[in-house]
Amino acid sequence: MTAQQTTIAGLEEIYDTLALAIDAAPQHKGELLLAKVALLLAHEIQDPQRVIDLIAQAASDLPPPATQAA
Repeated sequence: MTAQQTTIAGLEEIYDTLALAIDAAPQHKGELLLAKVALLLAHEIQDPQRVIDLIAQAASDLPPPATQAA
């Protein structure tokens, strides 16, 4: 992480920018956009294990996939 921590307002701006970009992406391309953002950020971080740990952290509290009724 950089010496300067991102403020709550900064995180909100990042969230808003990302949400708008996902909404503006062509249909079914939101996942591709997120993957590209993750790879660009990983390139900036230059610490593969840290990126892997952050991906695991982000995935750890996702709700389980919905089951389909037969």
